[in-house]
Amino acid sequence: MSADALAGIREGLYLFALCHVLARVEIHVEGAHGWAVNLPTWRWGPNWWLNLTNGKELTGYHLWLTLFLIGMFHLPLVFSGFSRELLAKCSSSYLLITAAWDLQWFVWNPAWGFDALRAREVPWFRRKIIGLPVDYFMGYTVSGALTALVWLPGLEMWAWRALAVLLLSALSIPAARLVKTGNG
Repeated sequence: MSADALAGIREGLYLFALCHVLARVEIHVEGAHGWAVNLPTWRWGPNWWLNLTNGKELTGYHLWLTLFLIGMFHLPLVFSGFSRELLAKCSSSYLLITAAWDLQWFVWNPAWGFDALRAREVPWFRRKIIGLPVDYFMGYTVSGALTALVWLPGLEMWAWRALAVLLLSALSIPAARLVKTGNG
């Protein structure tokens, strides 16, 4: 196995761990009601915006959390200096975790679960493909495209990173079912 493959897998494991922790934090903050429905935060969402964002209002909670995460993911650029490789890794990794982290929120949330995500209407996800929010597919697609555009030699490492996150996300579905039913 190549050094890029091993690095990509290692990075994917770490990113998935971050996704899981972020999801668990948000489950405790939001409970059964996603997209900050019951949080004391401002929200903005004219219809044109909701169409653009697949039904997601802009909330103070999500704005500040997103800015914080983007800042944290790009912190290596501050410490190490700019490089195309580092920019591609930081930006594409942030985009990868947005999809996986959100999925983990549904998978581990006692009020939801993977089957409920696929079957139930989710107000902040108007459009789905095969029962999953379009946003998940866009996150992976834009992450890979960004890597290809900014640092093409890193595409193999990105593919291994994305595959690791995807496989761990898939494995988390039966794991959460076992835990929820008390069999794990």
